[in-house]
Amino acid sequence: MRTVKFQADLATADDAVLNSLMEDLEVRSKADFLAKALALMNWAVKERRRGHRIVTIDEQGDLIRELVTPELERIAPEFDLPSVPTTWTLEEIESVGKLTSQDLPKPTEHLIRAMNRR
Repeated sequence: MRTVKFQADLATADDAVLNSLMEDLEVRSKADFLAKALALMNWAVKERRRGHRIVTIDEQGDLIRELVTPELERIAPEFDLPSVPTTWTLEEIESVGKLTSQDLPKPTEHLIRAMNRR
């Protein structure tokens, strides 16, 4: 089998997550982990294209959480996005109103540098 070299720069926190997942899954190399991650993402894409939802279910069969990402929803635009009903108190609504009516703060130097790196 022919292979292709792949290199990626990860943030320190992402590298720590990667190493932790590799240890939990007992995956010996980053190449093996990437192959498994690609297989999982490939499955998720195929499921969304079919209009299926990707969810976790507890032992009693109750839906706990649904996986929703912009990338997966883009490939299934004809299907409705899940929604979660929310109820807001008057105090919460007033707080949001106050926050949204304030002048936006100036971006910090740190934020400007971070955005310039993108």
